[in-house]
This record gives sequence, structure tokens and C-alpha cells, in this order.
Amino acid sequence: MIELLIAFSERIPAENRVPRVLPWAKLFNAFGVCFFIIALAPTALPQARTYPKEIRGYKVERTVVEVKRPETKNEKSGNAKSQRGNDDANQTESSTDPDSDVDALIQLGQPQLARVTPLGITFEVPIVVSPVKQSGHVDFLVFEDMVVNGTSVDIDEYHHAFDLPNKQTLTLRQPLRFYIYLPSAVLAALGDWSDSKNTWPVTGRVYVFGKFKKGPFSFKRVVPVELNLRMRNPLKSR
Repeated sequence: MIELLIAFSERIPAENRVPRVLPWAKLFNAFGVCFFIIALAPTALPQARTYPKEIRGYKVERTVVEVKRPETKNEKSGNAKSQRGNDDANQTESSTDPDSDVDALIQLGQPQLARVTPLGITFEVPIVVSPVKQSGHVDFLVFEDMVVNGTSVDIDEYHHAFDLPNKQTLTLRQPLRFYIYLPSAVLAALGDWSDSKNTWPVTGRVYVFGKFKKGPFSFKRVVPVELNLRMRNPLKSR
């Protein structure tokens, strides 16, 4: 029967023929290629990090702090030339994203080796605070998911209150101390760390707990700051 249908269809002029159905093998291959392409496509775009609404009675809000951005050469020349330069600079500044600029609020300075034991090493790292546009008082800092040079590090809470600077960066008097546990022999571990890299990648999160002024009002807030930086390897100078 199938052979008769095929022979009959071949007698029909080409312009009047009904398109022939693809064999099952070709259909399977076609759908297989489509499925493979869809499988390779990303299922979802990366989403922004979400935070809890409240931590220890402090409401979480990233935009409660507005970090001052350093002026560029163009902005400085514009400020010196005319008021129009001021307007352009203000417009450029207002177009930036304050939610991403807040990650510059807390930075880490150059670490110093404080102590070496057979089980690990202790470092002291200065905490550098960027100037902000409004006043604020920080009660304490909490560090989360800190990773230094590929090693997870537990850092104690920083309970040294301070006021946010308004004019220039502030280096806090009390440095941050953190301990890195090295399970292997101390000499081998130190050689491993000191010879590997000139700088160490540092990632993690800092929760800044305090009271921040927004307009005429003061609010009790916690500001999450995402850390993604590099600091000098302090073992290189040993």
C-alpha cells in the first residue's frame, strides 16, 4: 500500500505535491538537536543577592548609606571653570547606582603578621572606612562567609564603635584580627602560602550595624557590604 502511494505521488506535478513527512529518524534527529541547544542555554539569569529583612533588631537597608565617590579630573576642571561644570558633575554623580557604591564603604588595608604557631597564623588587618554624605554611628561589625586565599576564615565580631567619616577615608585604631588554621607542618604551610602569590584574593560580607541619618531623621539599620578585593601577601616579606 505504501509503495502504491509513493508511486502515485511521484506522478503528481511538483507544484501540486503535498510535502512529504519526514521519516522518524530525521524527526528524532531534528528534535534531538533542538533539545540539545535548549539544554545548553542557561536556565535562569543570575539574580542579585537577597538579604534578610532584619538582623538582631536592625532593619537591613543597603541604600541608607551613600558613599562619596572620588572626583575625576574632568569633574575637578568643571568645578574650577564654571557652574555648568558643577551641574554636569552632579548629574553624573546622581546617575550612579548607590546600591553598588555601598560596597566601597568598608575596605581592608595591608595585613601584618601578628603570630605564628604550629597550628596556624594570625594576621592584623587595618579596617578602612570610606567617607559618606550623611552622618552615621557604627555600633559593631559582623563578618560572614570570609575566604582568604581560598581558605575559609572565621572572624570575630568587631565591637569597637566609630563615627562614619564625611571628608576623607578613616583607618580605625583597632585593626581586625583573624586566624588561619594550617593543619600541616608550620614550615611547609608557611612556604606554601608565602611562595604561592604576591596578593591574596579576599571575598566575604560585612554587616555594618549602627544608626544612620537620612534627612532630618536617624534610623537604626544594618548595611550589608560585599567584599571582593585583593590584599598584599604579608608572608612575602618574611
